[in-house]
Amino acid sequence: MSMVVRVIAPIGRDAELITELLHQNGVSAETCPDPLCLLGEAPIGPLLIAEEALSTETVRILGEWMRSQPAWSDPPILILTGSGRETSRTNRLELERLPLGTPVLFERPIRTATLLSGVRAALRARQRQYEIRDSFIARDAALAELHQQRETLQVVLDNSIVGVMIGKRGGNISYANQAILRLLGYTAEEVAGGRVRWSDINTSEYAEADRKAEEQMRSHGAADSYHKELRAKDGRRIPFLVGVTLIPSESSSAASDDIAVFLTDMSRQKQAEAALIQSEKLAAVGRLAASISHEINNPLEAVTNILYIVEQSVQDAETQKYMTTAQAELQRVSQIVTHTLRFHRQATNPRALTAEELLEPTLGLHHGRLSNSNIDVQVHHCGAQQIVCYEGDIRQVLNNLIGNAIDSMKTGGRLVIRTRDACLWKSNVSGVRITISDTGHGMTQEVRARIFEPFYTTKGINGTGLGLWISQGIVEKHHGLLQVRSAITEGSGTVFSLFLPNVFQSAEEIQAG
Repeated sequence: MSMVVRVIAPIGRDAELITELLHQNGVSAETCPDPLCLLGEAPIGPLLIAEEALSTETVRILGEWMRSQPAWSDPPILILTGSGRETSRTNRLELERLPLGTPVLFERPIRTATLLSGVRAALRARQRQYEIRDSFIARDAALAELHQQRETLQVVLDNSIVGVMIGKRGGNISYANQAILRLLGYTAEEVAGGRVRWSDINTSEYAEADRKAEEQMRSHGAADSYHKELRAKDGRRIPFLVGVTLIPSESSSAASDDIAVFLTDMSRQKQAEAALIQSEKLAAVGRLAASISHEINNPLEAVTNILYIVEQSVQDAETQKYMTTAQAELQRVSQIVTHTLRFHRQATNPRALTAEELLEPTLGLHHGRLSNSNIDVQVHHCGAQQIVCYEGDIRQVLNNLIGNAIDSMKTGGRLVIRTRDACLWKSNVSGVRITISDTGHGMTQEVRARIFEPFYTTKGINGTGLGLWISQGIVEKHHGLLQVRSAITEGSGTVFSLFLPNVFQSAEEIQAG
């Protein structure tokens, strides 16, 4: 930055001569008629002022200007004083100059070397002040950027789905983001107050895995990710995929005790794995049941034929009665076999069926449970319109809804199933509506709001939480609608309403349309 010396000497040729002298010696200078005209200029270099230019008012205004300077700024003021001994006038001028701080005084006549030396010293001092100002500006900009980066990082951490924890090895946890706080049940205040330690959340079963991670951190600065469970504040065990890394210390020679732990919640994956295993088991059972049903058909037909022949040759009335009963029971076994085969048959293409054809095998499979549970079943079919669907998928939906209804009526009750032709008034799509109502214990509003979420179950270990979620997906694939009403008042129970359009459209057909 180029500094210009302002020379203020309104009487005689002093200003002109001093400015010329400074120019000859390589110093930028200019004359000013009045020091007050400089107050609005920036940057301000040293001021070389003749004593006679400093009136009382001028000194006051310059003093106020000096006091208004920022902390880094102290503009050098050089004053050319009169010559001669000390008098009352010189004492008065000395007092009047007090608001200007500590200006440098040059007594006239002044040697050229002295003047040049004083001016150059003032220039260097002023230059240094501006360098300090620039360093302050750069520091403030760096601090602002650092603050912005910190805030950005905080927002990222707080909104990340990955849990992040920071703390001393074997000591307190000093930071935990919102994701992990929600999972473990602690508050940010508890963590900031040092009231949460690693020992509070670690479990002894994974001590060996933690020890191996510790060894890897010592040798490589980070550990390979591994699986473990952490203990929540309420005692729950939550599975996580864990990554750990050392945080370098400020001193490169000192070993760091600070670690950062990254935690991915594996609860959904573990539930999905368990559900997949359960699904595979159920599929295997289904295939086995279908295979057994198929194999039973041949000997069942043979026994039925034999009973018929025996019945024709027996004349005794009591024996005839027994034979009729045996044939009725065999007929019921045959129906169960037929229903089982139809229920587990997987269709590769949608086909047209009535609601009655969809419900018959599903109710047949639940016949035993319904009888044993003392549940009265009422089925009302109003309308015979066909719907085009994947029958195996829709039977799975109906099986799930009827099974849930039976589960809700532990001490008996009434199951009412109605089918009728219907039309969605919003889209004017025609189809069939199937309603399944029970007189069970019903659902609260909170439960109703979550029943279609995956892995949400009210059956404890007996439920996977996937039935209604899968059913909803199947209905949406058929572009239908699955709705529920429920109340927990006695005798109210739950009503599921299933609407299926009578024309099935694939996603490709909808896009093409």
